[in-house]
Amino acid sequence: MDQGDRESLVRALAEAFGAAVDVTPGDGAAPHILLPSVELPEPWTPSPTRALTVFEDWPRTRPLFFVDEQVIGENGEPPRSHHSKYLLGESWRGFSFNFPWSGDDPVRAVQLWLTRFTVERS
Repeated sequence: MDQGDRESLVRALAEAFGAAVDVTPGDGAAPHILLPSVELPEPWTPSPTRALTVFEDWPRTRPLFFVDEQVIGENGEPPRSHHSKYLLGESWRGFSFNFPWSGDDPVRAVQLWLTRFTVERS
């Protein structure tokens, strides 16, 4: 993906979520976009929290989505089926969540990932 395409992703996500930062680790790497302040529904804390999206093979596949390692649900535990991933010098929390994907709207992709926190409380 070229610089212009990455800038389009950042603009769209910043418009939808208040801020977005291109933190792609280098030339040739998949775009890594940081969302510094994403609201999560109750009972998830902390909210707002940080999220990181990685647009590998975009838009053929949905982006990877990670939240801050501190995110916990109503039972004080992280999301079910979670895993840690070391990216950009720190650990991020990924999790399993199935949803159908087609299209090329990065905002919609992130919104679909975020529905996991609405449909499950832990």
